[in-house]
Amino acid sequence: MKIVFLGNHTVGVKALETISKMADVVGVVSHPPDPEDGIRYLSVYDFAIQQGWTVIRSIGKNPSLENFIQNAQPDLLWVTDYRYLLPLSLLQLAPLGAVNLHPSLLPKYRGRAPLNWAILQGERELGLTAHFIDNGTDTGDIIEQIRFELSPTQDVGDALEIIYPIYQKLTRIVLKYFQTGKIPRKPQNHSQATIFPARKPQDGLINWQQTASSIHNLIRAVAKPYPGAFTYFGNWNITIWKACVESSFHKATPGQILSVSLDKQFCVACGEGILRVLDFTIEPQIEQGFSIYLGDILQKY
Repeated sequence: MKIVFLGNHTVGVKALETISKMADVVGVVSHPPDPEDGIRYLSVYDFAIQQGWTVIRSIGKNPSLENFIQNAQPDLLWVTDYRYLLPLSLLQLAPLGAVNLHPSLLPKYRGRAPLNWAILQGERELGLTAHFIDNGTDTGDIIEQIRFELSPTQDVGDALEIIYPIYQKLTRIVLKYFQTGKIPRKPQNHSQATIFPARKPQDGLINWQQTASSIHNLIRAVAKPYPGAFTYFGNWNITIWKACVESSFHKATPGQILSVSLDKQFCVACGEGILRVLDFTIEPQIEQGFSIYLGDILQKY
């Protein structure tokens, strides 16, 4: 079976590596150059070069991409973390169609950043879906899903470590379906669908008027390797990486630091409840000033 792969990110490399052991990779398409490619995440482009495969960088709606796929004559297109929609004319170039791996339990969390959004919404059960690609956004028939649990003490970094091997496992399962010619497909229940937009670093700004639980979920959803949730205390811009809900009740002003421990953990009043900040970073040049500020608060208690 001949496959053209379109993808990005560490998850793309994981899936592509698995595909190469079970099928013939006749072409690879990666994103246009990105400063995070090969730095924050593994690079599909670099991996393809290392393996000696024919690889191009392209957006989805590009005549050169269609020509590339047409010349490769694949049986199947395989998509993993490719952010561009593919036109129907391109999808029709592969007789077996096109498969996408989407990191949510479709039809929930269609669209961009599904893992982040699911954690932000407080979901405990996450997953990965293999589905056929049609002319919609993550709307095609489902082939297979794998579910996993994420505890409230775990964040998106933990979710990624859990889901990386699941990408490999699901790739093997689906390719075996194609090899046998018996491919399950289940239409999505579109009435249960939710769709979310892309997220930007500025979306990590904390609103202390929200509940401690909601803020905690935001911190978990954008933790490393993402840019992190951030806030301002006076002139200090602080990125919070880890926190926990300390209490569900308080009478203080949201955003007020209520107490500081000897190890510089501190509690902040929220719109409802109290959040304990366990791990944070601050720009080095102003770190000393903020430490003095926390020390002053500590002396009051």
